[in-house]
Amino acid sequence: MNYLIFCICTLLLSSPLAAKELVIGTTSGYAPYVSLDERGEYVGFDIDFANELAKKLDRTLVIKDLGSMPSLFLSLKQGKIDAIIWAISITEERQKQVEMIYYQGQTINSLPLLFWKAIPEGVTSIDKMGPQRLISVEAGSFQESFLKTIPGLNLKQVDKVMDALMEIKYGKSAATLIDPFLLPTLLPQFPEVQVLEVPLPPSEQSFGNGIALNKKNQALIAEVRKTVDELRQEGKIRALESKWKLGGM
Repeated sequence: MNYLIFCICTLLLSSPLAAKELVIGTTSGYAPYVSLDERGEYVGFDIDFANELAKKLDRTLVIKDLGSMPSLFLSLKQGKIDAIIWAISITEERQKQVEMIYYQGQTINSLPLLFWKAIPEGVTSIDKMGPQRLISVEAGSFQESFLKTIPGLNLKQVDKVMDALMEIKYGKSAATLIDPFLLPTLLPQFPEVQVLEVPLPPSEQSFGNGIALNKKNQALIAEVRKTVDELRQEGKIRALESKWKLGGM
């Protein structure tokens, strides 16, 4: 009898229901949302938010650093993670592919195109870049999707925003297009950067940052949506925005 009880307890403890994990996919190097501190630990708005979300869902938070946007979405599709929390912009196209639950950020109707030290003469808009000037952009990002709608551009995919900045710093690329909410963090670090604002058509605008979930996981979607609403009503999200010097919608 004792052996039977031991087997039942072992099965219960090893079951997904008993584990109650919330496996979040993200990637470091995206301060102030996600980065590594001097001890190698994950910090940032999204990390704090993920902890609050997991705590309210009564789950243990598990963070998986998957290195790049394409890897994040592939892992979500394959069921290797429950959700992506990485300042993912909510767009019309993404909402067709995955469930996007808004949790932070503002509507984006323009994007900053960054140059090192000077904007080239005659470049007054994105379509003036032409194929002769290489633009680095984070692979799989909202910015890359927009750039692909403009004919005649020469694009180079990189894994992270910092990689793109090194590209323009060392003259390997002429410019990079980034998330506007990164500017307050990047400009003090890189005062040589010059910014050209690129307006977005309505179909390409972002509607804030969203948690990305697999559309097949309707039970978790309902749980997360309800919990995010509660965190907002309790003022937890606003407090985290203040801590990390971010603006809300």
